[in-house]
Amino acid sequence: IVNFNEGADREWIPPSPAAPGWHKDGDFFLHFLDSPEQALLTIVLWSDIESKGGGTFLACDSVPLVARYLADHPEGVHPFKFPNESFVAQCSDFVEATGQVGDVYLMHPYMIHAASFNHSDRVRIITNPPIALKAPMCFKRDNPADYSLVELAVLRGLGVSPEQGYDFRPTAPREKIVPERVRIQQQMLEEEAKRLGESASVQNF
Repeated sequence: IVNFNEGADREWIPPSPAAPGWHKDGDFFLHFLDSPEQALLTIVLWSDIESKGGGTFLACDSVPLVARYLADHPEGVHPFKFPNESFVAQCSDFVEATGQVGDVYLMHPYMIHAASFNHSDRVRIITNPPIALKAPMCFKRDNPADYSLVELAVLRGLGVSPEQGYDFRPTAPREKIVPERVRIQQQMLEEEAKRLGESASVQNF
C-alpha cells in the first residue's frame, strides 16, 4: 500500500476522533465475536515512516468496544455496518504507527485504525496481510491457561475472567463476502484478458 504524499495539501490532523476513515479491517466476511478469518491485524513497514509521514493511526483502547458490540450481535455484523465513529469517539489512547523499514506491528484484530496524511518528502510503503486461524476463537475453555492473548483481551473487554469465560454461539451462518475492491479487480483482469485475446487473434490473422 503506497502513499505518495497523499493529503500533503491538506491540514495535518493528528491521531484523534477528528481524523477521517476510522474502521475495522475485514471486508471479506461477516463478523462474529469468534471469527477466525482475522486472528491478528498486521502492519509491515517497507519504508521508514516518521511522524506526519503517513503512518497508520491506531485507537488502542477500541478493542473492548468492538468486543462488546460483537457480543451483542451474535447474528453477525456486516463489515461496513460497524459504528466506527461511535467507537473512536469513546477512545482516548491514540498512536501513530511510525518506525523503520522492516518493523512489523502485530495488533488485536478488533483494533480500530485509520490512514493518515503523508506530509513528508518520502513515499510511505506498507502491507497489512491478514493472519487467519484454523478454527474460530474459543472464549470458554476448561483450562484458562489455554486461552490465546487475543482471546484474553476479548474476555477482558467483556468484563469476564478467564475462569468464568464467555459462552459465545453465533445465531447465523458464517458468510464470506466479495468486497467491491475484489469485484473491480476481477473485472479489470477479465477486460485485460479479453484485450490480450483480441490482440493475439489479430496477430495470428
